[in-house]
Amino acid sequence: MGGPSDQLEVARFATLPEGELAVSFLRQHRIDARLPDRDTATVNPDLLFALGGVRVSAPDVQIVEARRLIARMRSGEFSGDDSDTDEWMQDATPGRVGELDESEISGVMGLAKRAGVFVIVLFVVVFPLASCILTVLG
Repeated sequence: MGGPSDQLEVARFATLPEGELAVSFLRQHRIDARLPDRDTATVNPDLLFALGGVRVSAPDVQIVEARRLIARMRSGEFSGDDSDTDEWMQDATPGRVGELDESEISGVMGLAKRAGVFVIVLFVVVFPLASCILTVLG
């Protein structure tokens, strides 16, 4: 395999997990795929939208095969027949995952949020206003 200079873009994905899955899929098919945007996506995921998604790259000598495999994957060619069963749910925990209300979240962060709001109001509103009043009365 060559150096990083001969890596070409295979495809882009909206999220880091999708890009990771694509890299894993390509590596299963003996393509030396990489994720050059992994650090950016990890440190500042909000930039992904501006960058156009997470890039998956492969060596230029494997690019045609890599793009063909991704196109086949996106068309659903590799999805198995077992996706209609509920076997994947065997270990699932019943409950309301991801549906917590703000009132259900408790702990240290609740106090920290209130303290943070108090400090911000104090330094952004009260102190500058008091300084202006004292300067005028001065």
